[in-house]
Amino acid sequence: MKKILLTSIITLLLLGANLFAERYTLDQLIEIGLSKSYDIQEAKVANKNYNSNLRSSLYGILPTATISTSSSENLDAANPDWYDTAGLSLSKTIALNEPTYFNIHSSILDMNNAEHSLDETKKQIAYKVFSKYLDVLKSQETLQIQRKNLELQQKIHQQIQVQFDAGDKSLLELKQSEVSLIDYEILVNEASNSLSKIRKGLFSYLNIEDEKLDFVEPELTISPQNNPFQTNNVLEQKKNFLKNSSLSLIQSGLGILPSITCAYSFAHNDNGDINTFSDYLRTNNSLSLSVTWDIFGIPNSFESFFKKKRNHKLMKLDLDISKRNYMIQLENLKNDMATYSRSYELYTEKLTLAEENLNMAQEQFKLGMISLLDLDRSKIDFQNAQLSHINSHYNLMKKHEEINLLLSEPILGKW
Repeated sequence: MKKILLTSIITLLLLGANLFAERYTLDQLIEIGLSKSYDIQEAKVANKNYNSNLRSSLYGILPTATISTSSSENLDAANPDWYDTAGLSLSKTIALNEPTYFNIHSSILDMNNAEHSLDETKKQIAYKVFSKYLDVLKSQETLQIQRKNLELQQKIHQQIQVQFDAGDKSLLELKQSEVSLIDYEILVNEASNSLSKIRKGLFSYLNIEDEKLDFVEPELTISPQNNPFQTNNVLEQKKNFLKNSSLSLIQSGLGILPSITCAYSFAHNDNGDINTFSDYLRTNNSLSLSVTWDIFGIPNSFESFFKKKRNHKLMKLDLDISKRNYMIQLENLKNDMATYSRSYELYTEKLTLAEENLNMAQEQFKLGMISLLDLDRSKIDFQNAQLSHINSHYNLMKKHEEINLLLSEPILGKW
Protein backbone atom coordinates (compact mmCIF):
# COMPACT_ATOMS: atom_id res chain seq x y z
CA MET A 1 0.00 0.00 0.00
CA LYS A 2 2.82 2.38 0.88
CA LYS A 3 4.59 1.53 -2.39
CA ILE A 4 1.41 2.33 -4.37
CA LEU A 5 0.97 5.63 -2.50
CA LEU A 6 4.60 6.61 -3.11
CA THR A 7 4.30 5.75 -6.81
CA SER A 8 1.14 7.85 -7.07
CA ILE A 9 2.83 10.85 -5.45
CA ILE A 10 5.85 10.61 -7.77
CA THR A 11 3.54 10.34 -10.79
CA LEU A 12 1.61 13.43 -9.73
CA LEU A 13 4.83 15.38 -9.20
CA LEU A 14 6.12 14.38 -12.63
CA LEU A 15 2.81 15.33 -14.23
CA GLY A 16 2.93 18.69 -12.45
CA ALA A 17 6.51 19.26 -13.60
CA ASN A 18 5.59 18.37 -17.19
CA LEU A 19 2.57 20.63 -17.05
CA PHE A 20 4.72 23.53 -15.87
CA ALA A 21 7.37 22.76 -18.46
CA GLU A 22 4.76 22.91 -21.23
CA ARG A 23 4.09 26.60 -20.66
CA TYR A 24 6.15 29.67 -21.40
CA THR A 25 7.24 31.79 -18.44
CA LEU A 26 8.51 35.34 -18.55
CA ASP A 27 11.78 34.51 -16.78
CA GLN A 28 12.45 31.65 -19.18
CA LEU A 29 11.99 33.79 -22.30
CA ILE A 30 14.06 36.67 -20.90
CA GLU A 31 16.95 34.29 -20.19
CA ILE A 32 16.66 32.93 -23.73
CA GLY A 33 16.70 36.48 -25.08
CA LEU A 34 19.83 37.32 -23.12
CA SER A 35 21.63 34.13 -24.13
CA LYS A 36 20.88 34.47 -27.85
CA SER A 37 21.27 38.22 -28.23
CA TYR A 38 23.99 39.44 -30.60
CA ASP A 39 24.06 42.77 -28.75
CA ILE A 40 24.89 40.97 -25.49
CA GLN A 41 27.69 39.00 -27.13
CA GLU A 42 29.05 42.19 -28.69
CA ALA A 43 28.95 44.02 -25.34
CA LYS A 44 30.69 41.11 -23.60
CA VAL A 45 33.46 41.08 -26.22
CA ALA A 46 33.87 44.85 -25.87
CA ASN A 47 34.07 44.49 -22.09
CA LYS A 48 36.81 41.85 -22.38
CA ASN A 49 38.70 43.96 -24.91
CA TYR A 50 38.64 47.01 -22.65
CA ASN A 51 39.89 44.89 -19.76
CA SER A 52 42.69 43.74 -22.04
CA ASN A 53 43.48 47.36 -22.93
CA LEU A 54 43.76 48.21 -19.24
CA ARG A 55 46.22 45.39 -18.65
CA SER A 56 48.24 46.49 -21.68
CA SER A 57 48.40 50.06 -20.38
CA LEU A 58 49.57 48.79 -16.97
CA TYR A 59 52.36 46.87 -18.69
CA GLY A 60 53.60 50.24 -19.92
CA ILE A 61 54.84 50.97 -16.38
CA LEU A 62 57.47 48.26 -16.70
CA PRO A 63 60.95 49.22 -17.94
CA THR A 64 62.35 47.96 -21.20
CA ALA A 65 64.43 44.85 -20.46
CA THR A 66 66.57 43.19 -23.12
CA ILE A 67 68.61 40.01 -22.99
CA SER A 68 70.96 39.43 -25.92
CA THR A 69 73.54 36.89 -26.98
CA SER A 70 75.52 36.35 -30.15
CA SER A 71 78.36 34.28 -31.60
CA SER A 72 80.68 35.40 -34.40
CA GLU A 73 83.81 34.19 -36.17
CA ASN A 74 86.43 36.27 -38.01
CA LEU A 75 87.12 34.27 -41.13
CA ASP A 76 90.18 36.44 -42.04
CA ALA A 77 92.00 35.68 -38.75
CA ALA A 78 95.05 33.42 -38.72
CA ASN A 79 93.33 31.09 -36.29
CA PRO A 80 89.57 31.60 -36.79
CA ASP A 81 87.53 30.89 -33.70
CA TRP A 82 84.03 31.61 -32.47
CA TYR A 83 83.64 34.72 -30.30
CA ASP A 84 80.69 34.79 -27.86
CA THR A 85 79.01 37.89 -26.40
CA ALA A 86 76.00 38.28 -24.09
CA GLY A 87 74.36 41.13 -22.26
CA LEU A 88 71.46 42.45 -20.18
CA SER A 89 70.11 45.99 -20.47
CA LEU A 90 67.36 47.91 -18.67
CA SER A 91 65.97 51.30 -19.55
CA LYS A 92 63.05 53.47 -18.45
CA THR A 93 61.99 56.91 -19.59
CA ILE A 94 59.54 59.14 -17.70
CA ALA A 95 58.28 62.34 -19.29
CA LEU A 96 56.31 65.26 -17.86
CA ASN A 97 53.59 64.48 -20.39
CA GLU A 98 53.86 60.74 -19.68
CA PRO A 99 51.52 58.80 -22.03
CA THR A 100 51.47 55.74 -19.74
CA TYR A 101 49.74 57.65 -16.95
CA PHE A 102 47.03 58.97 -19.24
CA ASN A 103 46.60 55.61 -20.96
CA ILE A 104 45.98 53.86 -17.63
CA HIS A 105 43.36 56.36 -16.48
CA SER A 106 41.71 56.41 -19.89
CA SER A 107 41.59 52.59 -19.96
CA ILE A 108 39.95 52.49 -16.53
CA LEU A 109 37.25 54.88 -17.71
CA ASP A 110 36.76 52.90 -20.93
CA MET A 111 36.43 49.68 -18.92
CA ASN A 112 33.80 51.28 -16.65
CA ASN A 113 31.90 52.43 -19.71
CA ALA A 114 31.99 48.93 -21.16
CA GLU A 115 30.51 47.56 -17.93
CA HIS A 116 27.74 50.18 -18.01
CA SER A 117 27.10 49.37 -21.66
CA LEU A 118 26.81 45.65 -20.93
CA ASP A 119 24.45 46.27 -18.01
CA GLU A 120 22.31 48.65 -20.07
CA THR A 121 22.12 46.18 -22.94
CA LYS A 122 20.90 43.47 -20.57
CA LYS A 123 18.23 45.77 -19.15
CA GLN A 124 17.09 46.89 -22.61
CA ILE A 125 16.72 43.29 -23.79
CA ALA A 126 14.96 42.20 -20.59
CA TYR A 127 12.52 45.11 -20.87
CA LYS A 128 11.88 44.48 -24.56
CA VAL A 129 11.11 40.78 -23.99
CA PHE A 130 8.94 41.76 -21.00
CA SER A 131 7.03 44.29 -23.12
CA LYS A 132 6.50 41.84 -25.98
CA TYR A 133 5.46 39.13 -23.50
CA LEU A 134 2.78 41.44 -22.07
CA ASP A 135 1.62 42.27 -25.59
CA VAL A 136 1.04 38.56 -26.19
CA LEU A 137 -0.92 38.24 -22.93
CA LYS A 138 -2.99 41.30 -23.78
CA SER A 139 -3.74 39.94 -27.26
CA GLN A 140 -4.69 36.56 -25.79
CA GLU A 141 -7.14 38.16 -23.38
CA THR A 142 -8.54 40.37 -26.13
CA LEU A 143 -9.15 37.29 -28.28
CA GLN A 144 -10.86 35.52 -25.37
CA ILE A 145 -13.11 38.53 -24.81
CA GLN A 146 -14.05 38.72 -28.48
CA ARG A 147 -14.82 35.00 -28.54
CA LYS A 148 -17.06 35.32 -25.47
CA ASN A 149 -18.79 38.29 -27.05
CA LEU A 150 -19.31 36.24 -30.21
CA GLU A 151 -20.84 33.40 -28.18
CA LEU A 152 -23.10 35.92 -26.45
CA GLN A 153 -24.17 37.39 -29.78
CA GLN A 154 -24.88 33.90 -31.15
CA LYS A 155 -27.19 33.22 -28.19
CA ILE A 156 -28.95 36.54 -28.70
CA HIS A 157 -29.33 35.83 -32.40
CA GLN A 158 -30.87 32.44 -31.57
CA GLN A 159 -33.30 34.13 -29.18
CA ILE A 160 -34.29 36.67 -31.79
CA GLN A 161 -34.74 33.85 -34.36
CA VAL A 162 -37.12 32.05 -32.00
CA GLN A 163 -38.99 35.25 -31.24
CA PHE A 164 -39.14 36.09 -34.95
CA ASP A 165 -40.58 32.65 -35.73
CA ALA A 166 -43.15 33.25 -33.00
CA GLY A 167 -44.00 36.64 -34.48
CA ASP A 168 -42.61 38.66 -31.54
CA LYS A 169 -39.69 40.21 -33.44
CA SER A 170 -39.58 41.95 -36.79
CA LEU A 171 -37.51 40.97 -39.80
CA LEU A 172 -35.48 44.16 -39.32
CA GLU A 173 -34.45 43.11 -35.80
CA LEU A 174 -33.48 39.68 -37.08
CA LYS A 175 -31.31 41.21 -39.82
CA GLN A 176 -29.75 43.61 -37.33
CA SER A 177 -28.76 40.69 -35.11
CA GLU A 178 -27.24 38.94 -38.14
CA VAL A 179 -25.19 42.05 -38.92
CA SER A 180 -23.99 42.21 -35.29
CA LEU A 181 -23.08 38.53 -35.48
CA ILE A 182 -20.93 39.17 -38.54
CA ASP A 183 -19.28 42.15 -36.81
CA TYR A 184 -18.28 39.98 -33.86
CA GLU A 185 -16.93 37.27 -36.15
CA ILE A 186 -14.79 39.94 -37.83
CA LEU A 187 -13.49 41.10 -34.45
CA VAL A 188 -12.57 37.52 -33.50
CA ASN A 189 -10.71 37.01 -36.78
CA GLU A 190 -8.84 40.31 -36.42
CA ALA A 191 -7.93 39.56 -32.79
CA SER A 192 -6.69 36.10 -33.78
CA ASN A 193 -4.57 37.54 -36.58
CA SER A 194 -3.18 40.22 -34.25
CA LEU A 195 -2.21 37.60 -31.66
CA SER A 196 -0.48 35.51 -34.33
CA LYS A 197 1.59 38.48 -35.52
CA ILE A 198 2.56 39.54 -32.00
CA ARG A 199 3.64 36.01 -31.08
CA LYS A 200 5.70 35.77 -34.26
CA GLY A 201 7.32 39.11 -33.45
CA LEU A 202 8.31 37.90 -29.97
CA PHE A 203 9.80 34.60 -31.12
CA SER A 204 11.49 36.25 -34.07
CA TYR A 205 13.18 38.61 -31.63
CA LEU A 206 14.19 35.63 -29.44
CA ASN A 207 15.38 33.75 -32.54
CA ILE A 208 13.65 30.50 -31.48
CA GLU A 209 10.71 28.46 -32.75
CA ASP A 210 7.29 28.97 -31.21
CA GLU A 211 6.13 25.68 -29.71
CA LYS A 212 2.56 27.09 -29.44
CA LEU A 213 2.57 26.76 -25.64
CA ASP A 214 0.49 28.86 -23.28
CA PHE A 215 1.93 31.93 -21.56
CA VAL A 216 2.00 32.10 -17.77
CA GLU A 217 0.73 35.34 -16.28
CA PRO A 218 3.65 36.87 -14.31
CA GLU A 219 3.13 37.78 -10.68
CA LEU A 220 4.39 41.35 -10.40
CA THR A 221 4.32 43.67 -7.44
CA ILE A 222 3.67 47.25 -8.49
CA SER A 223 4.83 49.69 -5.84
CA PRO A 224 4.97 53.49 -5.98
CA GLN A 225 8.39 54.89 -6.91
CA ASN A 226 9.09 58.26 -5.35
CA ASN A 227 12.88 58.36 -5.48
CA PRO A 228 14.31 61.40 -7.28
CA PHE A 229 16.51 60.93 -10.31
CA GLN A 230 20.20 60.50 -9.47
CA THR A 231 21.88 58.76 -12.38
CA ASN A 232 21.67 55.86 -14.82
CA ASN A 233 23.97 53.85 -17.07
CA VAL A 234 23.85 56.29 -19.98
CA LEU A 235 24.56 59.27 -17.73
CA GLU A 236 27.46 57.47 -16.07
CA GLN A 237 28.93 56.80 -19.50
CA LYS A 238 28.64 60.48 -20.36
CA LYS A 239 30.41 61.35 -17.10
CA ASN A 240 33.25 59.00 -18.00
CA PHE A 241 33.47 60.50 -21.48
CA LEU A 242 33.76 63.91 -19.83
CA LYS A 243 36.53 62.64 -17.53
CA ASN A 244 38.33 61.22 -20.55
CA SER A 245 37.99 64.58 -22.23
CA SER A 246 39.49 66.24 -19.15
CA LEU A 247 42.48 63.89 -19.31
CA SER A 248 42.95 64.64 -22.98
CA LEU A 249 42.72 68.37 -22.25
CA ILE A 250 45.39 68.14 -19.52
CA GLN A 251 47.62 66.08 -21.77
CA SER A 252 47.18 68.59 -24.58
CA GLY A 253 47.95 71.47 -22.18
CA LEU A 254 51.16 69.78 -21.03
CA GLY A 255 52.09 69.41 -24.69
CA ILE A 256 52.43 73.19 -24.90
CA LEU A 257 55.12 73.21 -22.22
CA PRO A 258 58.71 72.10 -22.77
CA SER A 259 59.15 68.35 -22.90
CA ILE A 260 60.97 67.24 -19.74
CA THR A 261 62.26 63.67 -19.84
CA CYS A 262 64.01 61.63 -17.20
CA ALA A 263 65.73 58.44 -18.41
CA TYR A 264 67.68 55.67 -16.74
CA SER A 265 69.64 52.95 -18.51
CA PHE A 266 71.65 50.01 -17.28
CA ALA A 267 73.66 47.42 -19.23
CA HIS A 268 75.78 44.43 -18.29
CA ASN A 269 77.87 42.62 -20.92
CA ASP A 270 80.49 39.90 -21.30
CA ASN A 271 82.63 39.55 -24.40
CA GLY A 272 84.28 36.30 -23.47
CA ASP A 273 82.99 33.24 -21.72
CA ILE A 274 79.31 34.05 -21.41
CA ASN A 275 78.75 31.09 -19.09
CA THR A 276 81.00 32.59 -16.40
CA PHE A 277 78.71 35.15 -14.78
CA SER A 278 81.46 36.62 -12.60
CA ASP A 279 83.14 37.96 -15.74
CA TYR A 280 80.18 40.15 -16.73
CA LEU A 281 81.00 43.87 -16.66
CA ARG A 282 78.67 46.82 -16.19
CA THR A 283 79.01 48.83 -19.38
CA ASN A 284 76.27 51.35 -18.71
CA ASN A 285 74.61 52.77 -15.58
CA SER A 286 73.34 56.26 -16.30
CA LEU A 287 70.59 58.69 -15.34
CA SER A 288 69.76 61.56 -17.66
CA LEU A 289 67.45 64.57 -17.59
CA SER A 290 66.61 66.40 -20.79
CA VAL A 291 64.47 69.41 -21.71
CA THR A 292 63.29 70.07 -25.26
CA TRP A 293 60.85 72.59 -26.66
CA ASP A 294 59.56 72.60 -30.20
CA ILE A 295 59.31 76.36 -30.76
CA PHE A 296 57.55 76.24 -34.09
CA GLY A 297 55.20 73.53 -32.84
CA ILE A 298 53.78 75.78 -30.09
CA PRO A 299 51.08 77.43 -32.28
CA ASN A 300 49.84 74.03 -33.40
CA SER A 301 49.81 72.82 -29.76
CA PHE A 302 47.70 75.85 -28.78
CA GLU A 303 45.24 75.17 -31.60
CA SER A 304 44.89 71.55 -30.50
CA PHE A 305 44.41 72.59 -26.86
CA PHE A 306 41.67 75.14 -27.57
CA LYS A 307 39.87 72.77 -29.93
CA LYS A 308 39.72 70.14 -27.22
CA LYS A 309 38.65 72.76 -24.69
CA ARG A 310 35.68 73.76 -26.86
CA ASN A 311 34.68 70.11 -27.29
CA HIS A 312 35.01 69.62 -23.53
CA LYS A 313 32.56 72.46 -22.87
CA LEU A 314 30.09 70.93 -25.30
CA MET A 315 30.34 67.56 -23.57
CA LYS A 316 29.73 69.18 -20.19
CA LEU A 317 26.70 71.02 -21.57
CA ASP A 318 25.40 67.77 -23.06
CA LEU A 319 25.77 66.06 -19.66
CA ASP A 320 23.78 68.81 -17.92
CA ILE A 321 21.05 68.75 -20.57
CA SER A 322 20.83 64.96 -20.45
CA LYS A 323 20.45 64.92 -16.67
CA ARG A 324 17.76 67.58 -16.81
CA ASN A 325 15.90 65.67 -19.53
CA TYR A 326 16.06 62.45 -17.52
CA MET A 327 14.61 64.26 -14.52
CA ILE A 328 11.72 65.50 -16.67
CA GLN A 329 11.21 62.01 -18.13
CA LEU A 330 11.07 60.53 -14.64
CA GLU A 331 8.47 63.07 -13.54
CA ASN A 332 6.38 62.29 -16.62
CA LEU A 333 6.65 58.56 -15.97
CA LYS A 334 5.59 59.02 -12.35
CA ASN A 335 2.59 61.07 -13.49
CA ASP A 336 1.76 58.35 -16.00
CA MET A 337 1.99 55.75 -13.24
CA ALA A 338 -0.41 57.70 -11.04
CA THR A 339 -2.79 58.18 -13.98
CA TYR A 340 -2.69 54.51 -15.04
CA SER A 341 -3.12 53.36 -11.45
CA ARG A 342 -6.21 55.50 -10.97
CA SER A 343 -7.52 54.56 -14.42
CA TYR A 344 -7.14 50.88 -13.57
CA GLU A 345 -9.23 51.35 -10.43
CA LEU A 346 -11.91 53.24 -12.35
CA TYR A 347 -11.96 50.73 -15.21
CA THR A 348 -12.37 47.93 -12.66
CA GLU A 349 -15.43 49.70 -11.27
CA LYS A 350 -16.69 50.45 -14.76
CA LEU A 351 -16.30 46.81 -15.81
CA THR A 352 -18.36 45.63 -12.83
CA LEU A 353 -21.12 48.14 -13.60
CA ALA A 354 -21.05 47.39 -17.34
CA GLU A 355 -21.40 43.66 -16.66
CA GLU A 356 -24.37 44.28 -14.36
CA ASN A 357 -25.98 46.57 -16.94
CA LEU A 358 -25.53 43.95 -19.67
CA ASN A 359 -27.13 41.25 -17.53
CA MET A 360 -30.12 43.50 -16.85
CA ALA A 361 -30.35 44.49 -20.50
CA GLN A 362 -30.42 40.83 -21.57
CA GLU A 363 -33.25 40.05 -19.15
CA GLN A 364 -35.21 43.10 -20.26
CA PHE A 365 -34.63 42.22 -23.91
CA LYS A 366 -36.02 38.73 -23.35
CA LEU A 367 -39.14 40.31 -21.86
CA GLY A 368 -39.41 42.74 -24.76
CA MET A 369 -38.89 45.78 -22.53
CA ILE A 370 -35.98 47.23 -24.56
CA SER A 371 -35.03 47.24 -28.22
CA LEU A 372 -32.13 45.46 -29.88
CA LEU A 373 -30.40 48.83 -30.22
CA ASP A 374 -30.45 49.28 -26.42
CA LEU A 375 -29.06 45.78 -25.95
CA ASP A 376 -26.27 46.44 -28.47
CA ARG A 377 -25.38 49.61 -26.62
CA SER A 378 -25.00 47.64 -23.38
CA LYS A 379 -22.89 45.01 -25.12
CA ILE A 380 -20.62 47.66 -26.64
CA ASP A 381 -20.21 49.36 -23.26
CA PHE A 382 -19.27 46.04 -21.65
CA GLN A 383 -16.84 45.17 -24.44
CA ASN A 384 -15.15 48.58 -24.27
CA ALA A 385 -14.90 48.30 -20.49
CA GLN A 386 -13.24 44.88 -20.81
CA LEU A 387 -10.69 46.07 -23.37
CA SER A 388 -9.94 49.27 -21.46
CA HIS A 389 -9.47 47.29 -18.26
CA ILE A 390 -6.96 44.98 -19.95
CA ASN A 391 -5.06 47.87 -21.56
CA SER A 392 -4.81 49.82 -18.31
CA HIS A 393 -3.63 46.69 -16.46
CA TYR A 394 -0.76 45.95 -18.81
CA ASN A 395 0.11 49.60 -19.38
CA LEU A 396 0.52 49.99 -15.63
CA MET A 397 2.90 47.00 -15.52
CA LYS A 398 4.94 48.32 -18.45
CA LYS A 399 5.18 51.82 -17.00
CA HIS A 400 6.47 50.48 -13.70
CA GLU A 401 9.35 48.69 -15.42
CA GLU A 402 9.95 51.62 -17.74
CA ILE A 403 10.81 53.68 -14.67
CA ASN A 404 13.26 50.98 -13.59
CA LEU A 405 14.79 51.08 -17.06
CA LEU A 406 15.20 54.85 -16.92
CA LEU A 407 16.85 54.65 -13.49
CA SER A 408 18.97 51.62 -14.51
CA GLU A 409 17.35 49.69 -11.68
CA PRO A 410 16.98 45.89 -12.07
CA ILE A 411 14.18 44.99 -14.47
CA LEU A 412 11.60 42.89 -12.59
CA GLY A 413 14.06 42.99 -9.67
CA LYS A 414 16.47 40.59 -11.47
CA TRP A 415 18.08 41.96 -14.61
